[in-house]
Amino acid sequence: MGSGRLRAFRREDIPDVVALRQQVFHFSERRSASMLAEYFERIFFHHPWPDEELHSWVHEDRRGRVTGFLGVLPRRMTWRGQPIRTAVSTQLMVEPPSRGLVGLLLVRAFLAGPQDWSVSDTANDVARRIFESVGATTSMIHSLVWLRPLRPCRDLASRLAHGLVARGALFAARPLVAAGDAFAARRAGGAARQPAGTIQPLTPALMLAHLDVLGCRALRPAYEAGALEWLLEQVAEKRQFGTLERALVRAPSGEVAGWFLYFLNPGGASQVVQLAARPAAQTLVLQHLFHHAWSRGAAAVAGRLEPAFVSDLATLGCGFARDGPWVLIHSRRPELMPAVERGDALLSRLDGEWWLSF
Repeated sequence: MGSGRLRAFRREDIPDVVALRQQVFHFSERRSASMLAEYFERIFFHHPWPDEELHSWVHEDRRGRVTGFLGVLPRRMTWRGQPIRTAVSTQLMVEPPSRGLVGLLLVRAFLAGPQDWSVSDTANDVARRIFESVGATTSMIHSLVWLRPLRPCRDLASRLAHGLVARGALFAARPLVAAGDAFAARRAGGAARQPAGTIQPLTPALMLAHLDVLGCRALRPAYEAGALEWLLEQVAEKRQFGTLERALVRAPSGEVAGWFLYFLNPGGASQVVQLAARPAAQTLVLQHLFHHAWSRGAAAVAGRLEPAFVSDLATLGCGFARDGPWVLIHSRRPELMPAVERGDALLSRLDGEWWLSF
């Protein structure tokens, strides 16, 4: 490695890493370099899961310039009820002249860390090739997405309306679009129909009090007071997809059926962050999600596929596609990997890097 070295990410590296990110990535939810720097410090040095051995990585060249970065965020999960060390990777970036070997070195160092379980859930094609080349696996089932049109005419029109002429035609056709969506919403199974049971605001305390709705999956997140509050506060800052909505669902008996968290995008597709439901109540939770989003103007609801919900999603008219980032996983414990593919793991967007808002 004569062209440079890897070392642990330090606070004093933040300005250099921010400058590197602005060079490599064109999109940021932070309006200025100072705001982005504050976010880097908060996420990597003030999160509620401290673990000195699970640090982020930088690559510097022979002159000491930062030429690459890979963020590492510790998380808490359990395997069959026992804690396992978990690390989430994010923000893999390398300056253009150094691409290739530097990215490989960063990912190799991350996967060689002391964690039992590693995940990256917003990987592009390049990152996927790098991760797989050093032993990671792509979870194909979790890399699928589902979509449920709520206002199918509006949803289709918005996806077809590219360009000034198309948008003008959509504007002129608004009465027809609205009439078609009104009919679709009120037919059998339509999102306008009020589901049985009730909903109420979902708080961290309610989530912690009803973690049993996550089921008996072998691999699942371990949420804790304080840490969960911090996490949900950070998730709410992600404005790219709209405003965060969250609700607890109760069955007609009053029993907690589950909950949902999603970003409301009126007129467009609202993105689900997490679904949780007792097995017998999955359809009910989905019905409340669809009605909640429809009543607030969403044209569709979309989410990453959770294997346990496949049958209910299909029954309720959802389509499935391979569209979006890849979910990459790695473990030195061979028994963990098959559990993911057979649906014996909960890997929602709340539990990886998807919720971050750099």
